[in-house]
Amino acid sequence: MSAKRNELTHIAGTFLIQAEGAFLNGGGLVKGEYGNTTAPKMFVDFKDKVPYVSSQAWKRWLRNTFQEENPDLPHTELKQIGTSEKGTTNKIGTEMDPVKFAEDDIFGYMRAQEGQGKSAKEEDETNGQDTETEANLEKDKKNNKKIKSVMRPAPFVASILTSLRKNGWQGLDKAYVHLQEGTPQPYNTEFYNTQLQGIFGLNYSRLGCFRNEGDRIELDEKYVERYTKDGTIITKETSAGKHYEMADNPRKERAAAILKALAVMRGGAKQAQFATDVTPKTIVLAGLNCGNLIFNDLFNDSKEGPILKLNTFKEVIEDYKDRIVGNVFIGIRDGYLSEDNKQEVKSLHNREIGDIVVIVTSPIDAINQMLETLS
Repeated sequence: MSAKRNELTHIAGTFLIQAEGAFLNGGGLVKGEYGNTTAPKMFVDFKDKVPYVSSQAWKRWLRNTFQEENPDLPHTELKQIGTSEKGTTNKIGTEMDPVKFAEDDIFGYMRAQEGQGKSAKEEDETNGQDTETEANLEKDKKNNKKIKSVMRPAPFVASILTSLRKNGWQGLDKAYVHLQEGTPQPYNTEFYNTQLQGIFGLNYSRLGCFRNEGDRIELDEKYVERYTKDGTIITKETSAGKHYEMADNPRKERAAAILKALAVMRGGAKQAQFATDVTPKTIVLAGLNCGNLIFNDLFNDSKEGPILKLNTFKEVIEDYKDRIVGNVFIGIRDGYLSEDNKQEVKSLHNREIGDIVVIVTSPIDAINQMLETLS
């Protein structure tokens, strides 16, 4: 069921990165005269090879920026949480504590357990377990509890970053390592000259809220016990299980932290060689009462610069006006879009499409104004 018309539950957006003369996500070596040409990640669209950046890669940039921009917050990193019989790592994860760590709350996590749904005693009799699972099973066997996996689907979701330009984008940087003795060692790097388009969504209503239902739980029971005792979380009984909410829910602060990090995002491969600024140069975002990622495929390429497809944009707003909560914000870096398109977009400022007001400003200010509407 959809939320009430005026209840913001999600934030959806799209953005463009100016990737001109860039190499942001490597796809490995390609065949060549020396076998040492590094290529970016690409997929094939009919006959065209299209550059892209994986969502895993750019979410890592975003997470790193989040940490750098919020030094006072506690941060969590991936670590070994299980070993095999040979002593090698077979499970990795973070602290999986979304109450203490905003990153775990925003980006989610998963710790799957063998024998999920079986009783701890039954699973112990049929399968060998790693050290951590054995410790948990010993506790659960006494009460014959069922094995549960700790999984939190990420409230923040993201697409890959896809090149607007499908052909005519490719360059080859030929370089050499010069030695004091011997001949220079050549190496080549393929790069692209394009704009990268991505979409994202944030389930605002789930920040600071966790569900433990059946044999899948979002908040580890050891944290439930700890945070219930000190009053950090509030328990709500439902027909499906137990829901927990942080007593002083920080959803607004956590949403602000991740979106402000997006506004100044930095990262990418081969920065020493290509030094690409990956901050969004154009961004479109709005609050919604549903989880649809409505701002998809809004941009086109042209010789004069990228273009926001205004007819598509207006149609999206008309179609989803009953699901958009508040204003739609467009942020444009001056001089970025093609001149004619920029003027058309700016003419939408403070105008209504349906009954939705469009605000046109800079990318950072668009995010800041969006955040001011949150409660």
